[in-house]
Amino acid sequence: MVIWVYAVGKCSERTFAWGYCMNQKDYSERVGIITLYARLLAGQEKPEKDTKADRRKHDCFFVVLRIIFLGICLLCATERIWYYTSGYRYKKEIRKLSEAIGGGIVTDASAEEQLYVNHDRMVFPDETEYDLIPYVSAFSEEIPDLWKEQYSVLFEKNRDCIGYLEIPGTALAYPVMFTPSQYDYYLNRNFDKKYDYRGLPFLDGATQIGLSRNYIIYAHDMKDGTGFGTLRNYTKAEYASEHPLVYFNTPVSTGVYQVLYVCRYELRAENEAGFRYYRYGGVLSEEQFNAYLREMKAIAVYQSGMEASWGDELLSLSTCDHYDKDKRLVVVCRRIS
Repeated sequence: MVIWVYAVGKCSERTFAWGYCMNQKDYSERVGIITLYARLLAGQEKPEKDTKADRRKHDCFFVVLRIIFLGICLLCATERIWYYTSGYRYKKEIRKLSEAIGGGIVTDASAEEQLYVNHDRMVFPDETEYDLIPYVSAFSEEIPDLWKEQYSVLFEKNRDCIGYLEIPGTALAYPVMFTPSQYDYYLNRNFDKKYDYRGLPFLDGATQIGLSRNYIIYAHDMKDGTGFGTLRNYTKAEYASEHPLVYFNTPVSTGVYQVLYVCRYELRAENEAGFRYYRYGGVLSEEQFNAYLREMKAIAVYQSGMEASWGDELLSLSTCDHYDKDKRLVVVCRRIS
């Protein structure tokens, strides 16, 4: 193909030959003319009218093309190397944070036991004392013992850290950030608040710790599986059934959530009517709560068979849809313990 394209523009005085070629009805004649061009490039045929200046001009043109091609290859290779080396550094930093809290979330109950915990309470016992506190930065002196003992190292390093999220058996284990005045502050920042396009999981701006009926957490879907890249696997029923539980701990409570729905949501234009899941975070009325569940169930590509009802607490993990840039992938969970 490259020889063919180059042959077409080999020299302006042969343009008429190319036009002649395209007017031939006999395919073999076209092939013959193209073959002639290829032989000219290879030096097997010397055109009588070629001059030294023409050849030099053509040689320079070919050299420029090669330089451009090599430059593009080098740029692509550099971008790939940078992507995976930055991913390695990112994972290393996240592992350090995980090790700082003892390797992740610790629970006394097994996954099987958590599935059978009765959940019919409007307010969880450990939330009553702190339910009016809007976010973690407001109560450094009132942090419960669990948070002090296990997560103090995270909070001391960055007071925007509101919790820790983990899905057992997967690579998803991250501190969760919360900056209500600019909820997406950590969209492209790391735990040290420095630029990192991978960012960190962060809570929706409408969140009220201890009061929210639906905690929405956002994060990037990275090709190497970092961020919420793990969530794309939940579109497969087998994977979803093998990883049914999500753990989310905050300063006011420790929570175990069971996956209900895995949804693919299609983005709408600003002036377009319709349901928008990202407007259903935080404190919800019973009507809003039920509407959210109804709409999300309608677009679910996977359903666990479990249901939620008013009085339950929801956790929704939201990320870009890896397979469609105009969609979002949302995993909706119900708190069971």
